[in-house]
Amino acid sequence: MRLAEFFSNVGQYLRGRIVRPVIHVVPSGGSPQSIATPNLVSTFLLGSTDPFHYSLTDGTIRPDKRIDLSDAIKLAEQDPIWASRGKAIQSYAILEQGLCFLLADLSEMKRATAATVFYRITNTDARNKILEKLLRDKHGRKFNLFWSAYFKELRMIDIKRNEIVHWLSAMNAAINTSDMMIIGITLIHPASLGGPKPPPNQITSKHLLDFAIKCDVFARLCNMFIGVTCGDFAGAAAEPWLDIFQRPLVYPLPAGHPLLSQTQPIPDSPPRSSPG
Repeated sequence: MRLAEFFSNVGQYLRGRIVRPVIHVVPSGGSPQSIATPNLVSTFLLGSTDPFHYSLTDGTIRPDKRIDLSDAIKLAEQDPIWASRGKAIQSYAILEQGLCFLLADLSEMKRATAATVFYRITNTDARNKILEKLLRDKHGRKFNLFWSAYFKELRMIDIKRNEIVHWLSAMNAAINTSDMMIIGITLIHPASLGGPKPPPNQITSKHLLDFAIKCDVFARLCNMFIGVTCGDFAGAAAEPWLDIFQRPLVYPLPAGHPLLSQTQPIPDSPPRSSPG
């Protein structure tokens, strides 16, 4: 993509304001290292080629096309990524709760007992293998296709969760053709900080939203599996789900999936406790 085309695209994304490739940074009160904020861990100024790296535009016209770093940091504290990151972590915690309930159901432990065991398993790969073994012990190979695909996706969720928790926040800043500053926060791998080039992989607010939605779907699928196999859903209500749980899971969910329907009885948590 040519620079002119890129900056035109970014401009359309930010309400028609086209970004200029020239950025002048003016540190306020000293070097950038002397400016601190409790939220912004790292400062990473670049002319990114991804419009999703920019999320806020201030209303101050800067005819000299210069960015005061303290102004950029102040605006960055309002970036939606701070809330998106918290919601993503919360969604993963809800997914973990669903997996904990699955452990209780498969092992026939009380949920309080299962929670004591589950949350002591800090290795997610070990946790997943335990659940896979218990699923085979209780249900044989009946639901293998579904759960093989589920755990494959779950491993990717676990990896992404670690990135969301451990990566550093970084600020992208630029001046648009209205001479206004635009900024955005992304998450970057700590090893890429201070490198000669922008980090190849950055997590944006959009990525965090997609992650939270995926965690929600996988938590609800887990809860629905418990409800159906425990007998809380029977007859016509259970039949489509029993069919789903015997087929490979496809994500994103295909159109017509009952989890996407507002009329289906989809519990946010299993409706009953496991015996024990």
